Amino acid sequence: MFLFNCRPLMSCMTDVTKSTYLSSSKHNGVVKSSQYFTKVKYQNGAIRNGHLKPWKKNLYSNEGYPDNYTDKSFLEELRKNLHVRKLTLLEAILGASLITQRLCIVVIFALSFYALNCNLISPLLLLISSTSFSFIIYLLLYENSKAFPLWLMKSACAFVISGYILSPVLKTLTETISTDTIYATATVMMCVHLVFFDYGVSAVIVSTSLSLNAALFGSICLCSRLQTAFHVFVFITIAVQCFAVSPILLSPIKSSITILLLFVTVTFVLCIRVSSLMSGLFVLTVLFINLMCPYYFVKWHSFKDNIYGPWDEAIVQDIKIKDFHVD
Repeated sequence: MFLFNCRPLMSCMTDVTKSTYLSSSKHNGVVKSSQYFTKVKYQNGAIRNGHLKPWKKNLYSNEGYPDNYTDKSFLEELRKNLHVRKLTLLEAILGASLITQRLCIVVIFALSFYALNCNLISPLLLLISSTSFSFIIYLLLYENSKAFPLWLMKSACAFVISGYILSPVLKTLTETISTDTIYATATVMMCVHLVFFDYGVSAVIVSTSLSLNAALFGSICLCSRLQTAFHVFVFITIAVQCFAVSPILLSPIKSSITILLLFVTVTFVLCIRVSSLMSGLFVLTVLFINLMCPYYFVKWHSFKDNIYGPWDEAIVQDIKIKDFHVD
């Protein structure tokens, strides 16, 4: 009964198909029908008759067109690499120099622990040297500035006083843990510090608090391997200067070849006095970060191809409604 009633409808659809084929053939159109899909090719993207409207870029107003049909104007909105900024090799090297600066500070911090642990230098002399160096940088960078960051000095003093009070506790905090575990934990924490540090690039992975806390946690783990509470106090003071104060002091410098060479030279001289193997590894790492990585970054950056077009998802902007009251 159902099939019998559908015969007039099927015959009507057959007539419409034939009329569509005849009308489209007059305009050099092609209609191909199969069991799975229907592909329609129109002259200038539309059928020029009174039955179908010109094709538009919305599905609900394109009656008579297949769902997969697109007009020639569909790709006119295609754009490539809208937000891509081309960098030169020098700019890439300057960007990589920020990573090298942070790596040099971590190496200097590790060498300070080695010198204190092996009694290669007096703790008082090391404390005076590191504090004087930080104070000189502070004066050079903020000499002509009207707004001196006094809050930085207050925060540093608070850290130092807290470290002096808690140094006996930190000395015995991790004594029961094996030395290998302490060294492995400190190494991992320093790597976390380098990975999540804010190098001036807006990225999801950047976390200033995680980077700082990881570095301080690694420093606290190493405190139990020092000899006296005064050694611990000096070591904590150096840790605060390296990980809490130095990012703020060096922020006005940004990237500079002169600062890069200064950091690399000082770190290399300190490394070569400890171990020639360590100094060699340091030089190879610096060359890899500052020469090889920028070169391949600039080379591969030319192959970047981002496309933007009408197929992108719509982004709903925040709408601020003023004077809206609900009774």
